[in-house]
Amino acid sequence: MGEKILSVKNLSFSYNSKYILDNMSFEISKGSFISVVGPNGAGKSTLVNIISKVLKDFKGSVSIEGKDLKLMTSRELAQNMAVVPQYTNPSFGFTVEEMVMMGRHPYISRFGGERPEDYRVVREVMEKTSITQFASRRFTQLSGGEKQRVVIAQALAQETPILLLDEPTSHLDINFQIELMNLFSRLNREEGKTIVGVFHDINLAIQNSSMIMLLKDGSIFGFDEPEKIINRQNLKSVFHSDIFVGKNPVTQKIYVSPVFDPGYAFKQSGPEKEKKLIRVHIIGGGGAASPVLNLLYHHGYQLSCGVVNTFDTDMDTCQMLDIPYVIEAPFSPISLISQNRNIEFIKESDLVILPELEFGNGNFSNLVSVKEALRLNKKVIVMDGVDISKRDHTGGKAKILYEKILSGGAVPVKEKSKLLQCMEV
Repeated sequence: MGEKILSVKNLSFSYNSKYILDNMSFEISKGSFISVVGPNGAGKSTLVNIISKVLKDFKGSVSIEGKDLKLMTSRELAQNMAVVPQYTNPSFGFTVEEMVMMGRHPYISRFGGERPEDYRVVREVMEKTSITQFASRRFTQLSGGEKQRVVIAQALAQETPILLLDEPTSHLDINFQIELMNLFSRLNREEGKTIVGVFHDINLAIQNSSMIMLLKDGSIFGFDEPEKIINRQNLKSVFHSDIFVGKNPVTQKIYVSPVFDPGYAFKQSGPEKEKKLIRVHIIGGGGAASPVLNLLYHHGYQLSCGVVNTFDTDMDTCQMLDIPYVIEAPFSPISLISQNRNIEFIKESDLVILPELEFGNGNFSNLVSVKEALRLNKKVIVMDGVDISKRDHTGGKAKILYEKILSGGAVPVKEKSKLLQCMEV
């Protein structure tokens, strides 16, 4: 960690006897890009309003480069920190250039006018934010994204080491969101500005941040590098929602997405919850198992899956839902070791499901494993909506064994919507 530029100690804030922030402490180093994320009501905006001195009646201390915030004048604060809010709606029809020049207010004496230095800075930040062509236009005539660029230019005109962002992209289209986040990233990377931003979009925050602060109920749930703090369990604890955390194959940075309930049927309640004790093993591969995994996961079943190859969609689904699985090397046939592990899962299960897999010589042993499940007196359900002849790429060998499995007691199910009903019989 480098030299500290912002320090918060034992910060608490209450409204009508209700604590909005509760004993919060953290430090931020110069040149950091910090993203503050959390659900509505977690205290994100309150934290921004305290740091920017909008709210003053707080307990604890906030210091900027060693200076007590409560002792700083408005001019001193404006020379150290610039704020980019969500919305700016000036009462008068200022031009874009006039709006940006307002950012020079901390440097213009009370009875003096704008200096050549002020005009130089305004020109530079307007070029940096690509709004020079709007200089003489009225601010009210601009689109939402253009207005936000003007607001950022105004903040940059303050020439502060800290840029405080209060959900600056939340009302913008995705193209403007990306454009502005790229701008903030360049300011951080190339000019060394310390950026502290509140964001609703976790993915936008992750892609640019050096650190993520997770807030929950007015306290810091976690504060660390994105790869260390953004995980499924933490997000589930903070947002009370099941969220998948994966890795972007292009940027190699983590990303999040919701885990959706497919909604084939209502979740059972009452005595039916006992079915969650049933252990189900699903034969995987080629993405065929993913819809079944997702369906049964959202209905509370204990699941396992195998055999899946690295880079297989079924492997991604298992990782997303935290389901144990048997893994095989990419583009490789199922080895004897993997087949034995698959059978071990089958032995530990109460029910085995065979989705509509495509069968080749490389994964033919999956059918052998299902045949073994019948021998072990396991209930076997076969998803049989697509004719096996269309999925058999072994010259008929898979079809023969498939039909033996059906004649040996496996239960065929033609439609996925009927799967749950069949499992309960």
